[in-house]
Amino acid sequence: MTSFFPSSLSARLGRLSFVQHSGRLGHHKGSHVSKKKGASLEFSDFKEYHPGDDIRHIDWNVYARTDSYFIKQFLDEQEMRIHIVLDTSKSMNFEDKWKFAQQVSIGLGQIALKNGDTVSISRMISGKKQLFTRKGARQAGSWMTYISRFEQPSETTGLLDAIHTIPKGTTLLFVVTDALEPNEHLNQLFKQLSTRRCRDVRVIAIRSKSEIAPTYQGDIRFIDSESEKISEVTMMPSIENTYLLQQKKHQLRMLESAAKYGIGLLMITPQTGPEDVFTIQMRRQGWVR
Repeated sequence: MTSFFPSSLSARLGRLSFVQHSGRLGHHKGSHVSKKKGASLEFSDFKEYHPGDDIRHIDWNVYARTDSYFIKQFLDEQEMRIHIVLDTSKSMNFEDKWKFAQQVSIGLGQIALKNGDTVSISRMISGKKQLFTRKGARQAGSWMTYISRFEQPSETTGLLDAIHTIPKGTTLLFVVTDALEPNEHLNQLFKQLSTRRCRDVRVIAIRSKSEIAPTYQGDIRFIDSESEKISEVTMMPSIENTYLLQQKKHQLRMLESAAKYGIGLLMITPQTGPEDVFTIQMRRQGWVR
């Protein structure tokens, strides 16, 4: 199991925590400070006493100096509820994308669990939702075991069908996908994600090395893994340039859609390695600290 996800990386992830951008946390006590005022031990400010306020929070030292009643306010510490939607379409089963998607999902969950948060992951299997939820640092091992045993992806449906798997109350949503759907579908997905159950959405788009820079030569027969459509192509510089141009257009439109709806987007390849993704790229994005 350690070969699937190195124990040394698990230890490093325990020192990271997610940076929440929406300012909205859950309703359960946890280790993250929200912008709401509550009853933790971290002092925030004073406010003038009004009938109905909790008299236990009156600061009598301030009263002795000012002859006025003031209430101590405290920052409310609440847990984050992190959810991961994992793309199980057949295209994810190309080269080493699937294993890398599993590793990324394991890492995200371990960061959450080691910070005392609730984390869940959902995927579509034979058209049905599969949901797994854990909380607490002691659950990091079972989280890794569960995800490492996922069967190979075999769905032909798009990510839009997976939106209803997102639990209510999610405060931070990750979508792990290859994002190879048409731009109009991705735009619709981003729009719905931004208006549904979570205000802080982050998409992790995984592309294989061959998808980014194909090195095929000669006469090639491509078979779409989902539609099973066959395309026969003679690879030459002009064909490769056309492919790279279309890929760049697809990527730019995806970035524009994500920015339009306030969605974070990180594009990575399996060759990057999970350690680099978490300790360098996500830091640069401001996703972890």
